Amino acid sequence: MSKKQRLMLTLILILIITSIGGGYWWTHRSTDDPHHQVMVDGTNISPAVSTTKGFYQSIIANYPHLKKSIDHDTPPTTYQIPGLIRTKTLVAGTTTVTTATDMDPQGLAITKDYLIISAYSRHKKNNSVLYFLSKKTGNYVKQIVLPTNSHVGGIAYDPVSKRLWLTTQSGQSQATLSAYNHKTLATANFKTTHQATKFDHVVSLPNIPRSSFIAYHHNTLYTGYFSKTTQGKFISYPLSTTGMPRLSSRSDVDLRGKHLYGSSYTTNKQLQGVTFYQGQIMFSQSFGNTHSNLLTFDNDGQKTWLDFDNDDILKKIALPPYLEQIVTDGSDLYVLFESGAAHYRSQPLKVHADRVMKLDLKSLLGQ
Repeated sequence: MSKKQRLMLTLILILIITSIGGGYWWTHRSTDDPHHQVMVDGTNISPAVSTTKGFYQSIIANYPHLKKSIDHDTPPTTYQIPGLIRTKTLVAGTTTVTTATDMDPQGLAITKDYLIISAYSRHKKNNSVLYFLSKKTGNYVKQIVLPTNSHVGGIAYDPVSKRLWLTTQSGQSQATLSAYNHKTLATANFKTTHQATKFDHVVSLPNIPRSSFIAYHHNTLYTGYFSKTTQGKFISYPLSTTGMPRLSSRSDVDLRGKHLYGSSYTTNKQLQGVTFYQGQIMFSQSFGNTHSNLLTFDNDGQKTWLDFDNDDILKKIALPPYLEQIVTDGSDLYVLFESGAAHYRSQPLKVHADRVMKLDLKSLLGQ
């Protein structure tokens, strides 16, 4: 083989490797067509309901007040939720690999590199999962299968300790928080092991029957539980210097910052998520097939009091039904819905949101 031929062969090999790597090595590209599903190790990564264009059309037609807030300046503006058609996971309580068709997205966390979505098997027959999407491109990256079939209604990322916290449950009446450290988040991948990934930490929350949502803000974890008919609970747990929540008023625990308080408050009904933005605390409120709401209050979570009476709501913004977790990242608000899950796809909703939507908060709040 001549020197010229060897050079050509090398260039061809580089092009092939680059093509494979760019599209499928670190991330996996999907189609934007729900009728042509792309699968990665048994999990679908294409939209379950509509194309991006169709999704935007339904949002603008039914929620025209959101049009100016749909953030087109820094794409991607939506992130397709994987696994709504099929998810490869494990049969609950076993090591048997199976395919679930009833995964229901619940929690959302944002890191420097990823959007992480939690989902549970609605019939509780299979293990819950975490889907990882590239924050930069929206492409599917990988999946972690959890060692539990918990509802995982909320997840939160601590950027200081680089630890992901999840709301879990032990038994029928004991709320727990479980966590993965940075190393586990970086290396775990169900595709390569087909095994559940053990939690690095599990802590029991005293006197709380369940934990429905969670958020990280200012060296504190905020969690609470959802109630359909009565007021819920909203509780703050300051983090120690090791990044673990302080569960009592012990003074011998070194906290990671000043003016941190552990407190408990009653909240409005039907809250699904919480986040913070420029001195405001924001809740997602949703239950049933009517409009969801984004509620904002004048409080940054660091005051020793919180008043959640309806008279104290700064803004109430209508969003599509079945809103779940909300997360702020800079001036962007990421919103997750469960209406794209199999349980809801047969319902006559005007919007079936099979993707995370990114909204510009300055426009949304009229700033």
